[in-house]
Amino acid sequence: MRVGIIDLGTNSVRFDVQQIGAAGKVRLLHREKLMVRLGQGVFVDGKLNREATERTIHALESFRITAEAFNCERLISFGTSALREASDSQAFLDKIRELTSIDLKVISGKEEAALIAEGILANEPEAKSAGKANKRFALIDIGGGSTEISIIEDQKVIKSESFQFGTARLQQIFLKRCPPNSESIDQLRAHLRGHLVSQFTRERWGKVDRIIGSSGTIRSLCKLLSKKNPQKKSPQKKYYELKDLSELVDRFSTMTTTDLLGIAGMESKRVDMILAGAILLEECLMALKAKKFMATEFSLRDGILTEQLKLYKSAHKSSLTLHLPDLADKGKKLGANESHFTHVRETAERLFDELRLVHRVKPFWRPYLSAAAILHDIGEPISPTNHEFHSGYIVRNAGFPMLTNWETELIALLCINHRGGKVVFGELKSLTEESKKKPKTEPTPTFKELTSICIRLTALLRLADAFDRSHKSGIKIKKVLRRKGEITLTVSADHPLDLEILRIEQKKGLFKDLFGLDIQVVQARKRIPKSL
Repeated sequence: MRVGIIDLGTNSVRFDVQQIGAAGKVRLLHREKLMVRLGQGVFVDGKLNREATERTIHALESFRITAEAFNCERLISFGTSALREASDSQAFLDKIRELTSIDLKVISGKEEAALIAEGILANEPEAKSAGKANKRFALIDIGGGSTEISIIEDQKVIKSESFQFGTARLQQIFLKRCPPNSESIDQLRAHLRGHLVSQFTRERWGKVDRIIGSSGTIRSLCKLLSKKNPQKKSPQKKYYELKDLSELVDRFSTMTTTDLLGIAGMESKRVDMILAGAILLEECLMALKAKKFMATEFSLRDGILTEQLKLYKSAHKSSLTLHLPDLADKGKKLGANESHFTHVRETAERLFDELRLVHRVKPFWRPYLSAAAILHDIGEPISPTNHEFHSGYIVRNAGFPMLTNWETELIALLCINHRGGKVVFGELKSLTEESKKKPKTEPTPTFKELTSICIRLTALLRLADAFDRSHKSGIKIKKVLRRKGEITLTVSADHPLDLEILRIEQKKGLFKDLFGLDIQVVQARKRIPKSL
């Protein structure tokens, strides 16, 4: 299988074509990077720059043509900080889809941090050796608009966060001149420390032994340090010292653009943001009390590829499985009741697993039911009346990551249909027909298959939601028994079931019509302890 991966960042857009062969072996077929500067002015104006968007669209169209030339079976494209914050990003995403047929998704900062960590931990030899030696270390990715930091212990992420500062953002807000005045540098440092030190202290991130840094900024700084002090780097360890970086910062702080361009190893495309990046890395090192750092070639794209490999090795299950925690986080932010949607999700998944011989829906579709269970009530804060339609609208327009249009529509329809009534199929037909015109994208199920899946998952979701009608989350399914003509669900509960049983009676109709089986709920008897 050949996979194309597009990473649209604040400064650059990167494109890889990877061949996934037998036993999950990977071979890089093509790599390309263009500095489109999409984040130009975004962090000051709040909107995308017209010239920057035109550069980006030209780059994406070029990548699409290359992906077709390589016969890519999947083209995965995602955007990060600049698109998360620009007020007109949705209009730009629609334009990209219209002009290039690329369905670009915007990932959250937390998901970006998780994918970066996954890519580095799976591929970077130094990260693997540090883990084997039980060394506590940090991963830092300095982008144009955000910086992702993760603390690693025993090869596991124990702390992770995406901070809203990157080279382009800091340069636009603080370092507007070259060289900047000392006051603006002091303001920049105070801003960084105010966020880093306070959060690290409050959440007890602790100190680390070393930092492994991804992104072009950190690689450029390591390159500059190697040119300045070639003897400072051990060929075996590849690490540089904090004190050497601090010397570099002091040197850069008084140099003009012309002076900077004259430094051996300086990249002209980074010259205006190199000081902001150096100060940011220095402050990260000091906040984590790390004395040394190194650069890795692995980054966000490698996390996406690692994720694809997992799917490939697990019989091509939906990538949605890997993003359910992020959906839950977004659901909370959108105002959904966490205890309720967690209970509905657990109940829906239990029903899916226990009744698989009844509904006969393949395991591939289980994550879509889970996602709908998480998101089915996110429209309630807008209006409790007809909130299912508000939920569907939010799902359709929230730009959830890594989902194709038909996947988004399926989840939206499950939310819309969860309360009752005739099942509607929205835009599924037009989206499946549209996808037929794009043979190089992920294969799309037929409209007939999707409608069958939609109605069956809706039947399960309605039941699961009915089990927590009171939002007390106190009912657990203990046993599922199929008898002739009915399904008996034995449950435990910490409160009377009158309201839930009434709601189940109201919402079991679709299940009964589809599968010809009635639903009966029986409350398990509490055991009375034997007297001594």
